[in-house]
Amino acid sequence: MIGVEDIVKAIAVRPKEKDSAKLIDIDLPDLGDEDVLVKVRSVGLDGTDKDIFDGDYGSSPPGEEMIIPGHESLGRVERVGKDVKSLRPGDMVVATVRRPDDCINCLAGEYDMCLKGGYTERGLKGQHGFLSERYVEDEAFLIKVPPELGDLAVLLEPMSVAEKAVRMAFAVQRRLTWHPEVSMVTGTGSLGLLTAMLLRLRGLGVISVDRSDDEYKAGIFSDLGILHFNTEKTNLHDIPKAVGKEIDLIVEETGSSIVALHSIMVVGTNGVVVLASITGGDKRMEICSDCFNQGLVLGNKAVVGTVNAHRRDFERGIVDLLAIEERWPGVLSRLITARYPLEDFKEALSSMQDNIKVVIDLDGGQSGGG
Repeated sequence: MIGVEDIVKAIAVRPKEKDSAKLIDIDLPDLGDEDVLVKVRSVGLDGTDKDIFDGDYGSSPPGEEMIIPGHESLGRVERVGKDVKSLRPGDMVVATVRRPDDCINCLAGEYDMCLKGGYTERGLKGQHGFLSERYVEDEAFLIKVPPELGDLAVLLEPMSVAEKAVRMAFAVQRRLTWHPEVSMVTGTGSLGLLTAMLLRLRGLGVISVDRSDDEYKAGIFSDLGILHFNTEKTNLHDIPKAVGKEIDLIVEETGSSIVALHSIMVVGTNGVVVLASITGGDKRMEICSDCFNQGLVLGNKAVVGTVNAHRRDFERGIVDLLAIEERWPGVLSRLITARYPLEDFKEALSSMQDNIKVVIDLDGGQSGGG
């Protein structure tokens, strides 16, 4: 048994029910031989978390009415089962999100490419997440992070998504001789900014696109050497002409299906578009389907969807987060624009639209932005 700390505080939500979130006490499961007890330090919030709190997404574990959300975690190992080999008490860890089913991809360790769809995801689908003081997890799904990364490791889960998106682009482009020069990232949330940083690290010119002229983000763009366009002022289709070059790669992360379709039309000859945003609803648009098809075929374009991330993307994310921090000191910490303690989770949620990344601190966090 875990012992005296087997009852902890957590945030729980009733899926598909708006404003159902509440602070509760939960019993932790027993610590198995291959399990690790983790004390949570911080949890990042993203748009999917907001959808869960708003009652638009999420499913609880079998036989339960509520789910503990939160899938961007950072914690410290407190105890380990007797068969755990790679982790020790005191290690800082980040948990991966998806858990496999029995499809051929999952059995091969590629559960980010699940074929059957029977996977579960911690904090999202069928398994509790990390918005609790402690959690228990199998060693296989924990990533040890180096001490020098510190609290920035809470960005590792979204960084892993960016890593996979870029990895998919370069994997697809093995179809030809490809020396990309200009990339575009649509969306300037934390994922969009991390993707932009990753592409800059790879030596590409980066165009960042959204619908605002945010002065705070403008400082980040300037320091990174990123060119920004506000599509309220410049049409997406006019950007290649404005920069005088075709776009070789577009990573779409706005959450808008309309932007996604236009991105496919905007990317240049032999280019690739990676669609990384999940769009809900039934939004429609009218397009010239012949023009769309002809542009894809004659332009020799490729389009690939990407979701979740592989363990290798987490591991590569650690390397690249450290490289970004070394090249542009302090830029990563500027993405975390608000921190709140666990009991102020409602205020944290309401602040998300005014911040890049909101983090819930479970280890002495202070309320408010900064």
